[in-house]
Amino acid sequence: MAQRSRYGVLLAVVLVFGALAAWSLPKLTLQNQLTVFFPPAETADQAVLFDSLKQSLNQDRSQQPLMLSVQLPLSESVSSNDAAAISQTLASALRDQSWVAGVRNAPSPVSAWNQAPLREYRYLLTDFDLEALPSRLDDLWQAWQMGLVLDKATAVSDPTQQWFRYLGQSRFQQAVPTLSGVWGEVKAPEVPSESTQSDAMQLLFLVTFKPAALASHLQAVEPVLRAALAKVGVSEADSPGVKIAVSNVAWIAQQARHDIEQDVKWLSVIATLLVLGFLFWTFRRPLWVFLSFVPLATGTLLGTLAVQTVFGSIEAMTLALGVVLIGVAVDYPIHALAALRQSPQQAWRNWPVIRLGALSSLVGLGSLMWLGIPGVQQMGLFAAVGLLTALGMTRFILWVLSPVTSIPTAVKMADTDPALATVRDGWKWMGLTALVLALLWWKPIVWQDDLASLSPVPPSLLQQDGDLRQAFRQPEASQFLLVPSDSMQTLLQRQEALSAGLAQLKTDGIIQGWLGLSDWLPSLQCQAQRLSGLPSADALNSALAKSDTPLQPNHFQSFVQSVQASSTLPPLDWPRFETLALDWQQALWPTLVSETANGVVGKILLHGVTRPASLADWSEAQGVLYFNQRSLVAESVTQLRWELAWGLFGLLWVFVLGLRLATASFAQAWRILLPVVFGLGLSLASLSVFGQAVTVFHLLAGFLVVAIGLDYSLFAHQARQQIQASQEMPQRDDAMSSVTIALMTTILTFGCLLWTSIPILVAIGQTLVVGVIWVYLLARWQNRV
Repeated sequence: MAQRSRYGVLLAVVLVFGALAAWSLPKLTLQNQLTVFFPPAETADQAVLFDSLKQSLNQDRSQQPLMLSVQLPLSESVSSNDAAAISQTLASALRDQSWVAGVRNAPSPVSAWNQAPLREYRYLLTDFDLEALPSRLDDLWQAWQMGLVLDKATAVSDPTQQWFRYLGQSRFQQAVPTLSGVWGEVKAPEVPSESTQSDAMQLLFLVTFKPAALASHLQAVEPVLRAALAKVGVSEADSPGVKIAVSNVAWIAQQARHDIEQDVKWLSVIATLLVLGFLFWTFRRPLWVFLSFVPLATGTLLGTLAVQTVFGSIEAMTLALGVVLIGVAVDYPIHALAALRQSPQQAWRNWPVIRLGALSSLVGLGSLMWLGIPGVQQMGLFAAVGLLTALGMTRFILWVLSPVTSIPTAVKMADTDPALATVRDGWKWMGLTALVLALLWWKPIVWQDDLASLSPVPPSLLQQDGDLRQAFRQPEASQFLLVPSDSMQTLLQRQEALSAGLAQLKTDGIIQGWLGLSDWLPSLQCQAQRLSGLPSADALNSALAKSDTPLQPNHFQSFVQSVQASSTLPPLDWPRFETLALDWQQALWPTLVSETANGVVGKILLHGVTRPASLADWSEAQGVLYFNQRSLVAESVTQLRWELAWGLFGLLWVFVLGLRLATASFAQAWRILLPVVFGLGLSLASLSVFGQAVTVFHLLAGFLVVAIGLDYSLFAHQARQQIQASQEMPQRDDAMSSVTIALMTTILTFGCLLWTSIPILVAIGQTLVVGVIWVYLLARWQNRV
């Protein structure tokens, strides 16, 4: 076939893949669920814990109010007495925006609580103590005399304060601090300096957006606030001293996505320009430079479509790491084109080595599909399809560019090799082993197994979110008790039975507080007991008459009527409670209860856990599950780490067996693999020496180091054999040129990841850059002539 016709076929293939990408990529279903990368549950209890973890990490909180903080330095023009006026001005400016549904900047007034329909059930929601009524009346009269009773009609309608007792036990978090009647507080500078010597006033707001307006208007919040500050005369409203901080789940996701997109965009541009410049300087042929990227592009496309077809969606982490895993595909055309630059015959002689390395990587990385972890299975399928596609495209490109009509015989890996490891070489490898062990003994590997090691969110965003949650006194709902039940009423009864034990835990200092659904909604059985214990009208009037205060029984007729009316109310079951619940209860109850295939699972949120081990022992004795998100994630990540470590070990054995078939000698197979094994070990040891904690992403990048390193070692081994066969020493540089080019492109590409703020990308870049350099140096040293 004429050379021009081959180019025509190449152009047609590229256009077909381009059309396929344009048609299919917009239809991808992209997910972002970290829990698909956790090992599967092995017991029923572990399954319940994992389900709760998935709900905790994957819950859609897109309509969650935006936490907003405005910090102003206190000065002569801005004092703490101005807090209410400034806060109201800012709140009004936000309410005037068409995309804002509501703004809260102060506690709810007592009058609003007293008008809540749920208040009618107060005598069924809390215990009534008739004997304590006289002392309650004394307290009421003292407050009356001191002028503290502002709403006298409400006060006499509930002298036992049953409703306020219920409100107190309904809240899990501490009250948001107030300043001049609005949410806020005066804060001292964390690190005093000449520029921040004075205290600052922090004003707090909760902003809810209209449907579908959150994503498009998040960035408009700060300009609105700064414009409002300038209008009220706050000096230097645009200065760095005026700090505006916002956060919620949607904000973090949007900002993280923006930061990642910006980092990836400029890193991709820089890396592409560096690689293009280097390849053009090396090959001096623009077509060859373009074709070097075709296998990677087609492999990425078909790998993505394969995962979408098999799993119905693709995880964002799978897509990001999958591209990295098949990044080894860039080396295939480089090896082929570097040999083609010498001669077409040399390119075809190198093809068996390229094919051997690619197929070994395909089998090894494809073995991830057998680990039983959905996210890792996606990576395995992605890598297998991508590598196979990239290998086929490299073979196709070589056919297009090479005018050779018959394939010459490749230099075979001989059964006997005069350069096999001598005793001297053995001592060198033993010395290298001792060096690695000494480094790891001096600086042991520090594994990072917490949730932050899996998060693609920059640490600065997580810190800002944590600061705002602390300012709003929001609890960290990451520790709780799980109470599985077959029905809602059984759940409430089980939680009520645990209340005495929880109170003892609080007394013992093991926890500082708790909140379960039964603290809001007593079981029907408990309501019936409270109803039967309520006093009659005569008993109430008799107790009221014994009071030593000037208040007479006729003043409390609304109170007596409310107690008696409790018996006429319909039972407060779960459906009715859903319609009458208070605003903060409606926001939190999805966290407190969830439906399952076998019934319901309730959560008892825990606050201030000081002794997790003691709490775990107590919960086991009570037959409930203690959920500690930090420890559960750490256990899951640790298990995933071991799965990946065994996967790496299995990958190396796959390479040994594959090389054994190719070389007909275990000695040669181990000789080829030694630089890869030690390169991986030295890369982890190097990270440890420089104080870098190792995460699962370092191990995932280790798969790529092994795959790339095998190519380096294979070509170094082949180069030595070619030199020994021809006895022409000048050929050594030509034979190793493709390995050197591949090394430089890997360093240029993945070295850029070291400058990003995304922890995951930094981990991948660290492992790859350090690992491939070690493998390259060891491969050259191993195969020196």
